Amino acid sequence: MNIKKTTHLNPYTKKNRYYNNADDKPENFFFQTIPSFMSSLYGRKKRQPENKNDWFVQETPVSLSIEPVITWIGHASFLIQVAGMNILTDPIFGDASIFFPRILAPGIAVDQLPPINYVLLSHNHRDHCDLKSLHALKKLHPSLIILVPQGDKQWLEKKGLGLVIEHTWWQAHTHETNNGPMVFTFLPAHHWSAQGFFDRNKSLWGSWMISVKENHVYFAGDSAYSSHYHQIADQFPLIATALMPIAPGEPHPWMRKSHMDAQQAVQAFIDLKADRFIPMHWGTFHFGLDTFSGPIDRLNTAWNAAHALREHKKLIIPKVGQRIIV
Repeated sequence: MNIKKTTHLNPYTKKNRYYNNADDKPENFFFQTIPSFMSSLYGRKKRQPENKNDWFVQETPVSLSIEPVITWIGHASFLIQVAGMNILTDPIFGDASIFFPRILAPGIAVDQLPPINYVLLSHNHRDHCDLKSLHALKKLHPSLIILVPQGDKQWLEKKGLGLVIEHTWWQAHTHETNNGPMVFTFLPAHHWSAQGFFDRNKSLWGSWMISVKENHVYFAGDSAYSSHYHQIADQFPLIATALMPIAPGEPHPWMRKSHMDAQQAVQAFIDLKADRFIPMHWGTFHFGLDTFSGPIDRLNTAWNAAHALREHKKLIIPKVGQRIIV
C-alpha cells in the first residue's frame, strides 16, 4: 500500500503535546471535561434499554476467516477476521470505570476469543485503551502485536505489554499472510488523549485502515467531524466497510468538539465514499445525555435523509455479539 505523495493533514506538536492542527487550543479540563462527566451521570435509569435482549446475541466466533467477518463486541471493540488473521480494535471487556458500568455484556467474552494476532488502539482514553483487558489478552495470546499511536509505546511497555509498535499519521505496518500482505495504516482523527489528569495530549490519537489486496476496512476510532475524511478517501478509494462512531451526541455543544453525532457520522461516511456503514461507540456506556436508542434513531433518520448522497450504500446495524459476513 503506497500513500500518495500529497500534502497530508499532520498532527501539530507544541511543547511535547499533540494537537489536531496549529489552531487547536487545549480545552480547560475542569470547565469542559468535568461538566460533561457530571452530565453523563444524570438520569441514567431513564436511559436504560427497554429490553437488553433485543440488542444482544450470543454467537460462537469462527476460529479464522479468509473473507472479512466482523463481530461487534461493544463500544469501539470489534473482532475483525480477514485473510486468516484475527484483529481486535480498542478492546474493553469490563466497565469503563466505577462511574461507567457496562449496559450490555461483551458480545464475546475475553476467554472465548479465537487466537488474536493484532490489537489496534486508536488512542489511550480508558474506554479505548483498557489495561485490564490488554493484560488478559496478552496472557491468553502471548504473541499478539499491539499497534498504537505515537507516544503510547513506552508507557504500555512499562505496564508489562511487550510487542508494541507505535505510529504517527499515515504510517503503515505490513504483515505478510498466506493470502497476501495485510497493511495496517494509522490515519488522522480529530480528538485528544489522556489516561490521567496530567498527561493530556502527551500521545497521539487516530484511526486505522486494514488493507488486504486493495480491499479496505476502516476503523474510525473516536473523532469529531473534520476534513480528514476527505483526505482518507483520496488515499483509499475502495473502502469496503467503515466502522463509525455515532455517539455521544448530547450535550452537543460539548461533545461536538471531540465526537460525532449520528448525522455527522453519516456525512463522514459519505466523505469516505465507503460501501458499508457499521455504527459503533453507542449503547455500551452512559457517556453524555443520549438515551439508549437515541443514537440509532438519529442514525436511521440521517441515513434516510441522505438517500440521494449515499445511493447504493448499505447501513448495517449489528447487535452486540452479532457476526457480520461482509
